[in-house]
Amino acid sequence: MSSNQDENAPAGLPQAVVVTGAGTAEVNGTYKATGQVYSGAPVYEHIEAGTALKITREPHTTKSGAVKHGWLLGQNKVPLYGAPTESLTVPSSGWKSFGGAAPLPQVSAHEVLLDVFFSQADEQRAAGDSALEEQDWEGAKSCFSAGIEALKKSDDHSSETFKHRAAALLARRANAHSKLKESRPAFRDSIAALELLPQLVSAERCFLEAALELGCRNEAEARRILEVVGQGKILDAGAPLVLRPVERWIGDLLEQVIGQEEAPDRLPEPRHMPSDRYLEHLDDEEREKVLKKYLPEYFQTPGGVGIIKDPAECLQIMLRWEEIFSSENFQKARKDLWARRDLNFPSRLVEMRKIVCTFVAEVLEPMGFAEGQPGLTRTIRQMQVYWSKDKACACKALDLEELADVSLADLQ
Repeated sequence: MSSNQDENAPAGLPQAVVVTGAGTAEVNGTYKATGQVYSGAPVYEHIEAGTALKITREPHTTKSGAVKHGWLLGQNKVPLYGAPTESLTVPSSGWKSFGGAAPLPQVSAHEVLLDVFFSQADEQRAAGDSALEEQDWEGAKSCFSAGIEALKKSDDHSSETFKHRAAALLARRANAHSKLKESRPAFRDSIAALELLPQLVSAERCFLEAALELGCRNEAEARRILEVVGQGKILDAGAPLVLRPVERWIGDLLEQVIGQEEAPDRLPEPRHMPSDRYLEHLDDEEREKVLKKYLPEYFQTPGGVGIIKDPAECLQIMLRWEEIFSSENFQKARKDLWARRDLNFPSRLVEMRKIVCTFVAEVLEPMGFAEGQPGLTRTIRQMQVYWSKDKACACKALDLEELADVSLADLQ
């Protein structure tokens, strides 16, 4: 088999070939035109195996000296199946074994590669619908997942045709998850469907049901979350069927919003990572191993991991700060700073933060707060919660501000 470029192929030839049912199973799949031409026809490569699997039009010379042609399907330049024909289009019939196992492959050519993926997605959706009718929830879920995987291979991720197909498959898979009592996957798929096709009734219905099962106290709380779905912020626009950003957002919702006694004023912002596109098929454990190896900084919590768990602990920390701020060394550092005439107020505030960071480090760092400003910022933000709720903490904050001669909020 050869694939050297020798000429330009005539316009209008198929850009994709689908092979199914071959006894040598690895040759099955979708092949796309590479841009290379041999014997006047495109060279096709398997979209997953690449150059290891090719379909090429090959010449051969008969005993009489005539040049004939045929199509060969081969692996690593070894022919497995072939079809003699002078056609510049890969034939659907006439295939023979050249070493490949029986049965012979079923071959179909397609003018546009995108049509192949859309057709595969449509077939899987129809199969999944049939499974739903039979109440085969697992079978339906499998079919809809296969349809989604077919769409992922498409280069078209923005057309309305793509969005409608993808949203339909996601909404149907959400329904299958719901029937299997898999609330979180159902929530994920319904969110993704609504991001692609806002106000899709079937997805919205599944969303509300899953939200309540995951802990939303009532439909009003669920609809508050629903208000931000469909604005195109949760999915990665460049890879809308990679659902890791949705799963991450759901995790933030469960931690910060759903079922909480006091709902926050704002919902968490969706977060996207470039690695989502490349590590999608790894489970959480394997994904974490890869990220820790190549992106260790991703696992470093800004400000450390320290937690002020209640008002009593907050007050204890401030009492220790009071001792530090009352000390001779701290007061000397504070007075020396204010005696400087070369600093404006913003610059003096920056220097004051550095002084406070240095003096309170012995209190914060053993608790797990990071060194320097990040740790101080994390501490102040946690303290602010108790200043607004606990009178003793609020009063002690005023005492500290008088000793430090600075607003504690300005230390962030």
